[in-house]
Amino acid sequence: MALHNLHLYCNPHIDKDKVVEVGLKFNPRFPTKWLPTQLRVLDNVLCNLVKYQNENKILFYKRNTGNIDQRYNPHLLGHKVLVGDEGVLAKLKKAQLIRVKTGDNKTKVPREKIAKGYQIKMSEFSAVGQGTLEFAKLLGITKSKIKTAKGTQHILLSPDDKSKKLLPYKDSKLTIHMEELMKEYCKFLNTFSISCDGEKFQDIMLTRRFRDCDGNGSILYGGRSGRYWHELKKTQRPRIKINRSKTVQLDYVCSAMNVLYAWKNKTNISKDEQYNIEGFEGKANRQFVKQMTNIMLNAKNSRQSTLAFEWWLARRDNAYLKRKYDANPFNLFKLQRLIKLRHKSIATMFYQPKIGMNLQFLESSLVFEVAVQLCRRGIPTLTCHDEFIVPQADKGEAEEVMYSTYIDKRLYRAVF
Repeated sequence: MALHNLHLYCNPHIDKDKVVEVGLKFNPRFPTKWLPTQLRVLDNVLCNLVKYQNENKILFYKRNTGNIDQRYNPHLLGHKVLVGDEGVLAKLKKAQLIRVKTGDNKTKVPREKIAKGYQIKMSEFSAVGQGTLEFAKLLGITKSKIKTAKGTQHILLSPDDKSKKLLPYKDSKLTIHMEELMKEYCKFLNTFSISCDGEKFQDIMLTRRFRDCDGNGSILYGGRSGRYWHELKKTQRPRIKINRSKTVQLDYVCSAMNVLYAWKNKTNISKDEQYNIEGFEGKANRQFVKQMTNIMLNAKNSRQSTLAFEWWLARRDNAYLKRKYDANPFNLFKLQRLIKLRHKSIATMFYQPKIGMNLQFLESSLVFEVAVQLCRRGIPTLTCHDEFIVPQADKGEAEEVMYSTYIDKRLYRAVF
């Protein structure tokens, strides 16, 4: 499941006559009209198909939007030139060299469907057998010749949670450090065989999406990654294998709250239990406290927190918890008051979504710093939110590194 990579190129000034000559050998209906802007996009699309030929599909955004900033799009490839009715993908599809499948319009997918576990699908294109790769080869595009343009590949900045638009930003010690860290991390993971239930994860290029909550291009909010093993269901992740070896899942104790306390008190992250509240003992009740606490860190007020909790409880994968709650219901506003009393010293940080997004930034940054430290020790580590997935044989060493890795709190800044 590779994401369309705008940094790839081989011959952006590919000859039009050569393209037509080769194309007609594959299909007598191959389009003969190609603009210079289309030829640059064609080169990029074929580079993606060749580089990610081990993938079943290449994901892309089909909805027509403005062109992406040059930081993420070094060759200034036009989005409409790619997805338009007379765009490159349409031309290659007409020539039967690729398949194109349109994804979901997120705004039209019912919220109830998402609550039942439905995954929003992106649009995708894929090669039609070896013919597509041969077409690219005859144009001089092979794996060994593909280059990657300089630019930002791993750090993405968007206006908000819902927008797919990418914003420019100025580089800093932080962004340069994170870009290099993610580059090193992905390069290491690509030397291993990573799979789950027969599906292989290859050509890994993880991205971290941040939110411009302050409107000034600062990298302080969000930063989680996605795709690949992140899209597996929670019940599937224990079956992930690395180099055919079984893995274990490790996560921080009460990660969000302990990260908050670590930055506020300028300490290392602890193993303190933060979700124990008198009257809410037991596994199910702890899950209720945990979920409400995390919601309160990201919601605007108590009413919004209550609605978000009810929506979470209605999800299909929480059916067991829903039955537990229905058998012994409790006042959700009272639970919120108890949580604030439990955390008096930081009670003012609840109901401030910017702090919640900043916590995501700090938590995800800590996770990737740990993952890279483990990789430098030769331990392949996959991350999923605050979870680490490592080979069983490396469990002990991985747990030591999780709680001993230093993270520069001057580099990764808190807003609280």
